[in-house]
Amino acid sequence: MASLIVGRESSVEREHRRGNQDDENDDNNKNGAIPHTFGAYNHVTEVEYVPGNDNNNKNGAIPHTFGAYNHVTEVENLNRKTHHHEMTLKTTANHCNPGGVHNVTDGGTLHLRGEDLLRGILTQAQRESYNKDGYIILPGAFDDSQGTNLLEEARNVIKRISTGGEGITRHDMSGSGGAKKRPSPIGRVLATFEPDKSSPNPFERRIARLGLGVHQKLPTFRALTHSAFNRSVAESLGYSDPRITQSQLIAKLAGIGGHLVPHQDGAVSFSDPPSAMTFWYALEDSTLENGCLCVAKGSHLTTPLRQRLIKLEDGFPKFVDLEKPLWAKGAHEGDAVTGDNEYEALEVKKGTLILFHGNLMHKSEANKSEKSRMAYTFSVIDGRAECPEDSYVKPEAGDLESLS
Repeated sequence: MASLIVGRESSVEREHRRGNQDDENDDNNKNGAIPHTFGAYNHVTEVEYVPGNDNNNKNGAIPHTFGAYNHVTEVENLNRKTHHHEMTLKTTANHCNPGGVHNVTDGGTLHLRGEDLLRGILTQAQRESYNKDGYIILPGAFDDSQGTNLLEEARNVIKRISTGGEGITRHDMSGSGGAKKRPSPIGRVLATFEPDKSSPNPFERRIARLGLGVHQKLPTFRALTHSAFNRSVAESLGYSDPRITQSQLIAKLAGIGGHLVPHQDGAVSFSDPPSAMTFWYALEDSTLENGCLCVAKGSHLTTPLRQRLIKLEDGFPKFVDLEKPLWAKGAHEGDAVTGDNEYEALEVKKGTLILFHGNLMHKSEANKSEKSRMAYTFSVIDGRAECPEDSYVKPEAGDLESLS
Protein backbone atom coordinates (compact mmCIF):
# COMPACT_ATOMS: atom_id res chain seq x y z
CA MET A 1 0.00 0.00 0.00
CA ALA A 2 1.28 3.40 -0.93
CA SER A 3 0.06 6.86 -0.02
CA LEU A 4 0.69 9.56 -2.60
CA ILE A 5 -0.08 13.26 -2.72
CA VAL A 6 -2.21 13.74 -5.84
CA GLY A 7 -3.02 17.42 -5.70
CA ARG A 8 -5.14 20.11 -4.17
CA GLU A 9 -8.85 20.69 -4.56
CA SER A 10 -9.49 23.21 -7.30
CA SER A 11 -11.83 26.16 -6.97
CA VAL A 12 -14.23 24.43 -9.41
CA GLU A 13 -14.22 21.25 -7.31
CA ARG A 14 -14.76 23.29 -4.19
CA GLU A 15 -17.82 24.95 -5.69
CA HIS A 16 -19.16 21.53 -6.68
CA ARG A 17 -18.56 20.27 -3.15
CA ARG A 18 -20.43 23.13 -1.58
CA GLY A 19 -23.45 22.23 -3.64
CA ASN A 20 -24.32 25.82 -4.52
CA GLN A 21 -27.28 25.99 -6.85
CA ASP A 22 -28.74 28.60 -9.14
CA ASP A 23 -32.39 28.81 -8.07
CA GLU A 24 -33.39 30.25 -11.43
CA ASN A 25 -32.04 27.28 -13.38
CA ASP A 26 -31.80 24.10 -11.32
CA ASP A 27 -33.76 21.50 -13.30
CA ASN A 28 -31.23 18.84 -12.42
CA ASN A 29 -29.08 20.41 -9.74
CA LYS A 30 -27.02 21.65 -12.68
CA ASN A 31 -24.84 23.92 -10.62
CA GLY A 32 -24.35 21.67 -7.61
CA ALA A 33 -22.70 18.30 -7.30
CA ILE A 34 -24.46 15.25 -5.91
CA PRO A 35 -22.31 13.24 -3.46
CA HIS A 36 -20.58 10.29 -5.08
CA THR A 37 -21.10 11.68 -8.58
CA PHE A 38 -18.96 13.19 -11.30
CA GLY A 39 -20.38 16.63 -10.68
CA ALA A 40 -23.16 18.58 -12.33
CA TYR A 41 -24.62 18.08 -15.80
CA ASN A 42 -26.98 19.88 -18.10
CA HIS A 43 -27.65 16.63 -19.96
CA VAL A 44 -27.12 13.08 -18.73
CA THR A 45 -27.49 9.61 -20.14
CA GLU A 46 -30.51 7.45 -19.40
CA VAL A 47 -30.05 4.18 -17.62
CA GLU A 48 -32.14 2.48 -20.30
CA TYR A 49 -30.09 2.89 -23.44
CA VAL A 50 -32.07 4.59 -26.21
CA PRO A 51 -29.87 5.31 -29.27
CA GLY A 52 -30.05 8.90 -30.41
CA ASN A 53 -32.17 10.05 -27.47
CA ASP A 54 -30.42 12.55 -25.25
CA ASN A 55 -33.49 14.26 -23.81
CA ASN A 56 -32.64 12.92 -20.37
CA ASN A 57 -32.61 15.97 -18.18
CA LYS A 58 -36.11 15.78 -16.77
CA ASN A 59 -35.49 14.41 -13.32
CA GLY A 60 -33.25 15.11 -10.34
CA ALA A 61 -30.40 12.82 -9.43
CA ILE A 62 -30.48 9.92 -7.01
CA PRO A 63 -27.64 10.32 -4.51
CA HIS A 64 -24.65 8.12 -5.23
CA THR A 65 -25.45 8.10 -8.98
CA PHE A 66 -24.17 9.98 -11.97
CA GLY A 67 -26.94 12.37 -12.81
CA ALA A 68 -30.63 12.33 -13.58
CA TYR A 69 -32.34 9.37 -15.15
CA ASN A 70 -35.66 8.56 -16.77
CA HIS A 71 -35.13 4.84 -16.26
CA VAL A 72 -33.73 2.83 -13.37
CA THR A 73 -32.85 -0.86 -13.36
CA GLU A 74 -33.65 -2.80 -10.20
CA VAL A 75 -32.11 -6.10 -9.09
CA GLU A 76 -33.91 -8.66 -6.94
CA ASN A 77 -32.31 -11.53 -5.00
CA LEU A 78 -33.03 -14.79 -6.88
CA ASN A 79 -31.86 -16.98 -4.01
CA ARG A 80 -35.39 -17.93 -2.98
CA LYS A 81 -34.28 -20.29 -0.22
CA THR A 82 -32.18 -17.78 1.67
CA HIS A 83 -33.87 -14.69 3.05
CA HIS A 84 -31.81 -12.02 4.74
CA HIS A 85 -33.35 -12.63 8.15
CA GLU A 86 -32.50 -16.35 7.98
CA MET A 87 -28.76 -15.94 7.43
CA THR A 88 -26.51 -17.01 10.26
CA LEU A 89 -23.02 -16.06 11.31
CA LYS A 90 -20.75 -18.83 12.51
CA THR A 91 -17.46 -18.33 14.32
CA THR A 92 -14.72 -20.86 13.66
CA ALA A 93 -11.54 -21.58 15.55
CA ASN A 94 -9.28 -20.68 12.65
CA HIS A 95 -6.65 -18.07 13.40
CA CYS A 96 -5.22 -16.81 10.14
CA ASN A 97 -5.22 -13.26 8.81
CA PRO A 98 -6.28 -10.43 11.12
CA GLY A 99 -9.18 -9.56 8.84
CA GLY A 100 -11.55 -12.11 10.30
CA VAL A 101 -13.45 -13.58 7.31
CA HIS A 102 -12.89 -17.22 6.34
CA ASN A 103 -15.39 -17.98 3.59
CA VAL A 104 -19.00 -17.71 2.53
CA THR A 105 -21.26 -20.60 1.60
CA ASP A 106 -23.80 -20.46 -1.21
CA GLY A 107 -26.48 -19.81 1.39
CA GLY A 108 -24.79 -16.66 2.62
CA THR A 109 -23.41 -18.13 5.85
CA LEU A 110 -20.23 -16.35 6.89
CA HIS A 111 -17.56 -18.32 8.74
CA LEU A 112 -15.53 -16.05 11.00
CA ARG A 113 -12.26 -16.42 12.81
CA GLY A 114 -12.67 -16.47 16.55
CA GLU A 115 -9.95 -14.79 18.60
CA ASP A 116 -9.43 -11.96 16.12
CA LEU A 117 -13.00 -10.79 16.65
CA LEU A 118 -12.77 -9.78 20.27
CA ARG A 119 -14.21 -6.43 21.34
CA GLY A 120 -10.87 -4.62 21.22
CA ILE A 121 -9.95 -5.64 17.67
CA LEU A 122 -8.41 -2.23 16.93
CA THR A 123 -5.30 -1.24 18.81
CA GLN A 124 -5.03 2.00 20.74
CA ALA A 125 -2.69 3.32 18.04
CA GLN A 126 -5.24 2.52 15.33
CA ARG A 127 -8.03 4.26 17.23
CA GLU A 128 -5.85 7.32 17.77
CA SER A 129 -4.94 7.34 14.07
CA TYR A 130 -8.61 7.22 13.07
CA ASN A 131 -9.50 10.08 15.39
CA LYS A 132 -6.56 12.18 14.20
CA ASP A 133 -6.50 11.46 10.46
CA GLY A 134 -10.14 10.54 9.86
CA TYR A 135 -9.38 7.13 8.38
CA ILE A 136 -7.44 3.89 8.90
CA ILE A 137 -6.39 1.14 6.49
CA LEU A 138 -6.79 -2.53 7.47
CA PRO A 139 -5.14 -4.90 4.94
CA GLY A 140 -6.31 -8.50 4.73
CA ALA A 141 -9.87 -7.87 5.90
CA PHE A 142 -10.91 -10.91 3.87
CA ASP A 143 -8.93 -13.70 2.23
CA ASP A 144 -8.70 -14.71 -1.44
CA SER A 145 -11.53 -17.23 -1.18
CA GLN A 146 -13.91 -14.69 0.33
CA GLY A 147 -12.85 -12.09 -2.21
CA THR A 148 -13.54 -14.49 -5.06
CA ASN A 149 -17.07 -15.15 -3.79
CA LEU A 150 -17.82 -11.44 -3.40
CA LEU A 151 -16.45 -10.53 -6.81
CA GLU A 152 -18.27 -13.41 -8.48
CA GLU A 153 -21.62 -12.34 -7.05
CA ALA A 154 -20.97 -8.72 -8.07
CA ARG A 155 -20.11 -9.71 -11.63
CA ASN A 156 -23.11 -12.04 -11.86
CA VAL A 157 -25.42 -9.18 -10.92
CA ILE A 158 -23.84 -6.92 -13.56
CA LYS A 159 -24.32 -9.69 -16.13
CA ARG A 160 -27.98 -10.12 -15.15
CA ILE A 161 -28.55 -6.41 -15.58
CA SER A 162 -26.99 -6.47 -19.04
CA THR A 163 -29.16 -9.38 -20.21
CA GLY A 164 -32.40 -8.65 -18.34
CA GLY A 165 -34.68 -11.51 -17.38
CA GLU A 166 -35.89 -12.80 -14.03
CA GLY A 167 -35.24 -10.54 -11.06
CA ILE A 168 -34.56 -7.45 -13.19
CA THR A 169 -37.08 -4.60 -13.31
CA ARG A 170 -36.71 -1.47 -15.41
CA HIS A 171 -38.59 1.51 -14.03
CA ASP A 172 -39.78 4.11 -16.54
CA MET A 173 -39.45 7.54 -14.90
CA SER A 174 -39.96 9.58 -18.06
CA GLY A 175 -43.66 10.15 -17.39
CA SER A 176 -44.80 8.14 -20.39
CA GLY A 177 -44.87 5.00 -18.26
CA GLY A 178 -47.22 6.56 -15.73
CA ALA A 179 -44.70 6.75 -12.88
CA LYS A 180 -45.26 9.76 -10.65
CA LYS A 181 -42.77 8.97 -7.91
CA ARG A 182 -39.14 7.98 -8.11
CA PRO A 183 -38.45 4.54 -6.60
CA SER A 184 -36.44 4.91 -3.43
CA PRO A 185 -33.04 3.17 -3.57
CA ILE A 186 -33.18 2.46 0.17
CA GLY A 187 -33.41 -1.28 0.78
CA ARG A 188 -33.17 -2.01 -2.94
CA VAL A 189 -30.52 -2.55 -5.59
CA LEU A 190 -30.88 0.09 -8.30
CA ALA A 191 -28.29 0.21 -11.06
CA THR A 192 -26.96 3.48 -12.44
CA PHE A 193 -24.71 3.99 -15.42
CA GLU A 194 -21.79 6.01 -16.69
CA PRO A 195 -22.54 8.62 -19.40
CA ASP A 196 -20.91 6.78 -22.32
CA LYS A 197 -22.41 5.24 -25.42
CA SER A 198 -19.30 3.88 -27.11
CA SER A 199 -19.82 0.29 -26.01
CA PRO A 200 -21.78 -2.19 -28.16
CA ASN A 201 -23.38 -3.41 -24.92
CA PRO A 202 -23.98 -0.21 -22.94
CA PHE A 203 -25.87 -1.85 -20.08
CA GLU A 204 -22.89 -4.00 -19.08
CA ARG A 205 -20.18 -1.60 -20.16
CA ARG A 206 -21.59 1.54 -18.57
CA ILE A 207 -22.68 0.29 -15.15
CA ALA A 208 -21.38 2.70 -12.51
CA ARG A 209 -22.77 1.43 -9.22
CA LEU A 210 -25.50 -0.55 -7.51
CA GLY A 211 -27.25 0.70 -4.40
CA LEU A 212 -28.37 1.63 -1.88
CA GLY A 213 -29.45 -1.71 -0.37
CA VAL A 214 -26.91 -4.18 -1.72
CA HIS A 215 -26.52 -5.95 1.62
CA GLN A 216 -30.28 -6.46 1.86
CA LYS A 217 -30.59 -8.22 -1.50
CA LEU A 218 -27.31 -10.04 -2.13
CA PRO A 219 -26.58 -12.78 0.45
CA THR A 220 -22.78 -12.75 0.24
CA PHE A 221 -22.63 -9.02 0.87
CA ARG A 222 -25.17 -9.21 3.67
CA ALA A 223 -23.03 -11.82 5.39
CA LEU A 224 -19.92 -9.66 5.02
CA THR A 225 -21.72 -6.54 6.26
CA HIS A 226 -23.10 -8.21 9.38
CA SER A 227 -19.86 -9.98 10.25
CA ALA A 228 -18.63 -9.99 13.85
CA PHE A 229 -15.46 -8.39 12.49
CA ASN A 230 -17.33 -5.26 11.36
CA ARG A 231 -19.29 -5.10 14.59
CA SER A 232 -16.09 -5.37 16.61
CA VAL A 233 -14.47 -2.59 14.58
CA ALA A 234 -17.47 -0.33 15.12
CA GLU A 235 -17.59 -1.09 18.85
CA SER A 236 -13.89 -0.40 19.26
CA LEU A 237 -14.47 3.07 17.77
CA GLY A 238 -17.25 3.82 20.23
CA TYR A 239 -20.38 2.69 18.35
CA SER A 240 -22.61 0.94 20.89
CA ASP A 241 -25.58 0.88 18.49
CA PRO A 242 -24.34 1.19 14.88
CA ARG A 243 -27.14 1.56 12.32
CA ILE A 244 -26.69 0.88 8.60
CA THR A 245 -27.76 3.75 6.34
CA GLN A 246 -26.86 2.40 2.88
CA SER A 247 -24.67 -0.07 0.97
CA GLN A 248 -23.29 0.03 -2.56
CA LEU A 249 -21.27 -1.81 -5.14
CA ILE A 250 -19.03 0.60 -7.05
CA ALA A 251 -17.97 -0.83 -10.41
CA LYS A 252 -15.37 1.74 -11.58
CA LEU A 253 -15.02 -0.13 -14.87
CA ALA A 254 -11.81 -0.20 -16.87
CA GLY A 255 -11.28 2.85 -19.03
CA ILE A 256 -14.66 4.37 -18.19
CA GLY A 257 -15.13 4.64 -14.43
CA GLY A 258 -15.50 8.35 -13.84
CA HIS A 259 -14.10 11.03 -11.56
CA LEU A 260 -15.90 11.65 -8.27
CA VAL A 261 -15.81 15.18 -6.89
CA PRO A 262 -14.73 15.89 -3.28
CA HIS A 263 -17.56 15.22 -0.85
CA GLN A 264 -18.50 14.04 2.64
CA ASP A 265 -20.55 10.88 3.20
CA GLY A 266 -22.03 12.43 6.33
CA ALA A 267 -24.15 14.79 4.23
CA VAL A 268 -26.09 11.75 2.96
CA SER A 269 -25.74 9.42 5.97
CA PHE A 270 -26.69 12.33 8.17
CA SER A 271 -27.04 12.46 11.94
CA ASP A 272 -26.89 15.16 14.60
CA PRO A 273 -24.29 15.13 16.03
CA PRO A 274 -22.27 13.83 13.03
CA SER A 275 -21.54 10.13 13.50
CA ALA A 276 -21.32 8.62 10.01
CA MET A 277 -18.55 6.12 9.30
CA THR A 278 -17.95 4.35 6.00
CA PHE A 279 -16.60 0.81 5.51
CA TRP A 280 -14.87 0.73 2.12
CA TYR A 281 -13.84 -2.80 0.97
CA ALA A 282 -11.50 -3.22 -2.01
CA LEU A 283 -12.79 -6.16 -4.08
CA GLU A 284 -9.91 -5.63 -6.52
CA ASP A 285 -6.51 -3.96 -6.32
CA SER A 286 -6.96 -0.19 -6.15
CA THR A 287 -4.26 1.93 -7.78
CA LEU A 288 -3.63 5.48 -8.89
CA GLU A 289 -4.17 4.36 -12.49
CA ASN A 290 -7.60 2.80 -11.95
CA GLY A 291 -8.99 5.56 -9.75
CA CYS A 292 -8.19 4.68 -6.15
CA LEU A 293 -9.78 6.44 -3.19
CA CYS A 294 -8.18 9.79 -2.34
CA VAL A 295 -8.60 11.41 1.08
CA ALA A 296 -7.82 14.78 2.63
CA LYS A 297 -6.15 13.62 5.83
CA GLY A 298 -7.54 15.28 8.94
CA SER A 299 -10.24 17.16 7.02
CA HIS A 300 -12.95 15.67 9.25
CA LEU A 301 -11.66 18.03 11.93
CA THR A 302 -11.43 21.10 9.67
CA THR A 303 -14.52 20.75 7.46
CA PRO A 304 -17.94 20.66 9.15
CA LEU A 305 -21.14 19.40 7.55
CA ARG A 306 -23.03 22.31 6.02
CA GLN A 307 -25.80 20.47 4.19
CA ARG A 308 -27.87 17.32 4.46
CA LEU A 309 -29.89 15.33 1.95
CA ILE A 310 -33.66 15.09 2.37
CA LYS A 311 -36.32 13.15 0.47
CA LEU A 312 -39.10 15.15 -1.14
CA GLU A 313 -42.70 13.92 -1.40
CA ASP A 314 -42.16 12.74 -4.98
CA GLY A 315 -39.15 10.67 -3.90
CA PHE A 316 -36.57 13.06 -5.30
CA PRO A 317 -33.55 14.05 -3.20
CA LYS A 318 -32.64 17.60 -2.31
CA PHE A 319 -29.80 19.14 -0.37
CA VAL A 320 -30.78 21.68 2.25
CA ASP A 321 -28.50 23.97 4.21
CA LEU A 322 -28.05 23.32 7.91
CA GLU A 323 -28.94 26.09 10.34
CA LYS A 324 -25.39 25.90 11.62
CA PRO A 325 -22.32 23.87 10.63
CA LEU A 326 -21.97 20.53 12.41
CA TRP A 327 -18.47 19.62 13.54
CA ALA A 328 -17.07 16.19 14.21
CA LYS A 329 -16.27 15.22 17.77
CA GLY A 330 -12.93 16.70 18.73
CA ALA A 331 -13.10 19.46 16.11
CA HIS A 332 -13.17 23.18 16.84
CA GLU A 333 -14.58 25.97 14.69
CA GLY A 334 -11.27 27.80 14.83
CA ASP A 335 -9.65 24.87 13.00
CA ALA A 336 -11.70 25.42 9.83
CA VAL A 337 -9.68 25.00 6.66
CA THR A 338 -9.08 28.30 4.85
CA GLY A 339 -7.20 27.05 1.79
CA ASP A 340 -7.41 24.07 -0.54
CA ASN A 341 -7.30 20.52 0.74
CA GLU A 342 -4.42 18.24 -0.19
CA TYR A 343 -5.51 14.76 -1.24
CA GLU A 344 -3.57 11.53 -0.77
CA ALA A 345 -4.12 8.54 -3.05
CA LEU A 346 -4.67 5.33 -1.07
CA GLU A 347 -3.36 2.50 -3.22
CA VAL A 348 -4.47 -0.76 -1.58
CA LYS A 349 -4.63 -4.46 -2.37
CA LYS A 350 -7.73 -6.58 -2.84
CA GLY A 351 -9.16 -7.51 0.55
CA THR A 352 -8.26 -4.21 2.23
CA LEU A 353 -10.77 -2.34 4.38
CA ILE A 354 -10.56 1.45 4.55
CA LEU A 355 -12.57 2.99 7.38
CA PHE A 356 -13.25 6.71 7.25
CA HIS A 357 -15.22 9.35 9.12
CA GLY A 358 -18.37 10.81 7.54
CA ASN A 359 -16.94 14.34 7.71
CA LEU A 360 -13.74 13.34 5.86
CA MET A 361 -13.35 14.96 2.46
CA HIS A 362 -12.59 12.33 -0.19
CA LYS A 363 -12.78 11.79 -3.94
CA SER A 364 -11.46 9.55 -6.70
CA GLU A 365 -10.07 10.12 -10.17
CA ALA A 366 -11.27 8.53 -13.39
CA ASN A 367 -10.24 4.98 -14.22
CA LYS A 368 -8.00 5.33 -17.26
CA SER A 369 -6.46 1.88 -16.95
CA GLU A 370 -7.35 -1.49 -18.45
CA LYS A 371 -8.35 -2.91 -15.04
CA SER A 372 -11.59 -2.36 -13.15
CA ARG A 373 -11.64 -1.16 -9.53
CA MET A 374 -14.63 -2.85 -7.94
CA ALA A 375 -15.37 -1.88 -4.32
CA TYR A 376 -18.11 -2.54 -1.77
CA THR A 377 -19.03 0.16 0.69
CA PHE A 378 -21.57 0.66 3.44
CA SER A 379 -22.08 3.39 6.03
CA VAL A 380 -23.30 3.43 9.61
CA ILE A 381 -24.36 6.11 12.07
CA ASP A 382 -24.62 5.97 15.84
CA GLY A 383 -28.14 4.87 16.81
CA ARG A 384 -28.07 7.30 19.73
CA ALA A 385 -27.73 10.29 17.39
CA GLU A 386 -30.70 11.99 15.76
CA CYS A 387 -31.54 10.97 12.18
CA PRO A 388 -34.35 13.24 10.91
CA GLU A 389 -37.49 11.60 9.53
CA ASP A 390 -37.05 13.37 6.18
CA SER A 391 -33.49 12.09 5.77
CA TYR A 392 -33.00 10.48 2.36
CA VAL A 393 -31.53 7.32 3.87
CA LYS A 394 -34.36 6.82 6.37
CA PRO A 395 -36.51 3.78 5.49
CA GLU A 396 -40.10 4.50 4.55
CA ALA A 397 -41.19 2.14 7.32
CA GLY A 398 -39.32 1.23 10.48
CA ASP A 399 -35.92 2.20 11.81
CA LEU A 400 -32.47 1.99 10.31
CA GLU A 401 -31.14 -1.56 10.35
CA SER A 402 -28.81 -2.51 13.19
CA LEU A 403 -25.31 -3.72 12.36
CA SER A 404 -25.58 -6.29 15.18
